[in-house]
Amino acid sequence: MALCADFNRVFEIGPVMRAENSNTNRHLCEFTGLDMEMTINHHYFEVLDLLADMFVFIFKNLKERHSTELEIIKKQYPFEDFVCKEPVVKMHFKDGVKMLKKAGIKQGDFDDLSTESEMALGKLVKEKHGTDFYMLYGYPAAVRPFYSMLDPKDPRYTNSYDFFMRGEEITSGA
Repeated sequence: MALCADFNRVFEIGPVMRAENSNTNRHLCEFTGLDMEMTINHHYFEVLDLLADMFVFIFKNLKERHSTELEIIKKQYPFEDFVCKEPVVKMHFKDGVKMLKKAGIKQGDFDDLSTESEMALGKLVKEKHGTDFYMLYGYPAAVRPFYSMLDPKDPRYTNSYDFFMRGEEITSGA
């Protein structure tokens, strides 16, 4: 509706309640979500680039504005400083699979990533690219929801994506 009203971008921050039986730290049933709709002029990478820029802004400002609080937390719960490379690393699913296979990790070309594979890929990306944050795009159609847009050049893959922090998915889209 907002896009029809000639707004190029619309953002909404609000509560999300999912009716799913999932009690893990990876699949929250209640959370605050940031939803975005935007006009895509040429390619869905426009969305990925906007999201990447938003995350980089958040990461930088957390470090700059809340360094005191981060140090307090670090004393009680030690952690490595978060590293985010600019521009954000953007990697096709096929390339992620190649990295995993090269490292000796079993991963089918058209299979979804397991939790273990995601964590391993996060470590491999950190070693190769020096970043804790990256995006993986072009997932196989067989492992994504029916509404995911197919890649017009290879319909075995989709125009979908996930963003990862230290090997854990933090957001996705189709």
